[in-house]
Order: sequence, then C-alpha cells, then structure tokens
Amino acid sequence: MGLKGRVMELLRVGDEQTLGALAIREPKATRYLLGRLWDSDAAVRRCAARSLGKVAASHPEIGVDLLRRLMWALNDESATNGFFGIPAVGEIGFNDPELVAPFIAPLASLSWDDGLRPEIIRALTRIAEAAPDRVRPVCQLIAEYVDFEDPTERRAFGDLLEESGGIDES
Repeated sequence: MGLKGRVMELLRVGDEQTLGALAIREPKATRYLLGRLWDSDAAVRRCAARSLGKVAASHPEIGVDLLRRLMWALNDESATNGFFGIPAVGEIGFNDPELVAPFIAPLASLSWDDGLRPEIIRALTRIAEAAPDRVRPVCQLIAEYVDFEDPTERRAFGDLLEESGGIDES
C-alpha cells in the first residue's frame, strides 16, 4: 500500500498516534492530510488537523508553508473555503506556539466574519492551551465581535478567556 493509502486508512480508523508518526517520518503525507481538512467526516478532519500540527512541529519549514497556505485560504481572493483549515492552524499552534506566533493576530483580525468567528475562537483556545501569553493580547479584539446572544459562541469565548488568562489590560 502506498503512502496515500496508508494515510487514508489511518484517517479512516482514527489512529492519530500512528498517523502523526507516519507524517513526521514521511512529510510528503502532509499533501494528503491537507486535502482531508475538507472531508465530509468531522472525525477525519479533526484527525488530519492534529496530524498536521505534529508534522509542523517536527518540520518547521513545512509548518510555515502550511500556515501561509491556510491563512491565504481565508482570504477572499483565494477563492477557497478556508474555514476547514482553521482547526489545523490551532493544532499547529498547540504543537509549536512559536511557529504560529506571527499568524495569531492575523487570524484574530478575521473574527469580524460571523461564519469564521466560532472556529477562530476554538483555534485560538487550542493555541492558548500551550501558550496563553501568545493569545491573551488578541482577546480584546475577539470580544469586540463575539455574539454574546449566541450561547455556543459565548461559551467558546469563555473557554478562550479561561485558557488565555483573560483580556490583556496592558
């Protein structure tokens, strides 16, 4: 079975540990993982995002390229639905906060978009699990756009504040 077949099988069974190790060992697997961020199965998307985070931490040059591509996909000019790439940004940041640091503010700046905001909040919360000091400075910006009438969004923002340590008052 080729690399694509192995990646697809590990995604199908949800074996994140083996998949992450395979992708670290064979970075060409990122191509197949990246494509699965748009899979119709949420569990496959989540597994692919987590594996991309592990690859990025082990191969920073790949990580920077992935981050640039995922952020570009959020740009209207890209003609791509970048929504499904946001969790991968969060996973990359969880695995390597320094690598994602230059992308945190640009990601947060997109929180004006009602369709992206909940996923942006979740990704920033994931990054804050590893590096709350990196995320805290953007919490005020996010707060300006949160729909506090939406209980799911309000709860997600509360989780972000809890993980990041609150809004930076400096």
